[in-house]
This record gives sequence, structure tokens and C-alpha cells, in this order.
Amino acid sequence: MKHTWLTVLLSSMLVISCGGSGGDSSTDIPKSDDITNLANTAWIKECSPYNKLSSDDSNTAWNVITKLSIDDELKSTYRTEYFRPEDTLCETREFDSIDVSTFDIKSKVISDESIAAYGLNETFIYNSGNGVTSPMYTLIYVNSERLYFGQSSGANTGETASTRHSSISLDNYFIQQVN
Repeated sequence: MKHTWLTVLLSSMLVISCGGSGGDSSTDIPKSDDITNLANTAWIKECSPYNKLSSDDSNTAWNVITKLSIDDELKSTYRTEYFRPEDTLCETREFDSIDVSTFDIKSKVISDESIAAYGLNETFIYNSGNGVTSPMYTLIYVNSERLYFGQSSGANTGETASTRHSSISLDNYFIQQVN
């Protein structure tokens, strides 16, 4: 009986010292984590296919190059250059667009692929096409010189915090640009 009481006490102390569940409420980011190094960085996603479903339910395909810069306040600017579908080397740009957003990085989240990423609430504040862009509730993961974002999977559409993306595609990433 004496040992049972001691076991319960030690187990309780361990649970209390480890803290509660992760959730979206914490914004504590470890200083040693790559995510803390996002400020004042530049990234590029090389020529890759981009498909957008048009209003008449037909696919409109482009190849794109996307450049991302993140300032010291975690305001991000995306410059996306669009190329015709047959221009697979992205040599002749047709047009480009600019999107500006703010990053609000949340607590760690384990993705469907068992990657320790962070929750990201991304709020768009400017779109050069004058379109209204909804906030995105996704994941963000930095692995050395590569930056990954979450992707839609099943009910995890990224439209609300409760439907935050839960998956990361390791084939879809930005490469850090070093000056």
C-alpha cells in the first residue's frame, strides 16, 4: 500500500511537470528550432505545375515559380510568376501576382506523416488580383534549407482552426535563398 501511494504521487508529479496537451493556444517556440530563423529569409519554389479549378469546373493549368520573402515581423510576400502549361522550363513568363500575408505561428503539431511541424495561421492582407483571400490554417515545417507547408487532406481543408491541414507533402517545398 505504501508503494502504491508513492507511485501515484510520482506519476502525478511527472504529469504536472510535463504539462498538458499541445493545442493551438501556445505560441512558445523553442529558440533552438529552425522555425525561429524564419525572420528575414528568402525562399523559392522552382518551376512546378500549378492547377487551379476554374468556375466552370475545368482545370486551368500553369507552370509557376514562386518566390517568398519573410520579414522580421513574419510578414510574408509571395511573388508568383505564371508560365504556359507547355513551358515546363518556365522560360517565358506570361504574368505574375503578389500576395502578402502575416504568419502567426502556433504550437507544435505532429503531421499525418509523423513530422513535428508547427500550426500556422496565415492571414492574407494583400492580393494583386484584388481578390479576397481567406485565412489559411495550415502547418509549417523547416528542415535545414527547405520550407514546407501543410496540404489539404480529407476534412482538413485549412478553412478554420478546427480543420487545420494535418498533412505535409515532402515533394512540395521552397528552397532557402542565401544572399
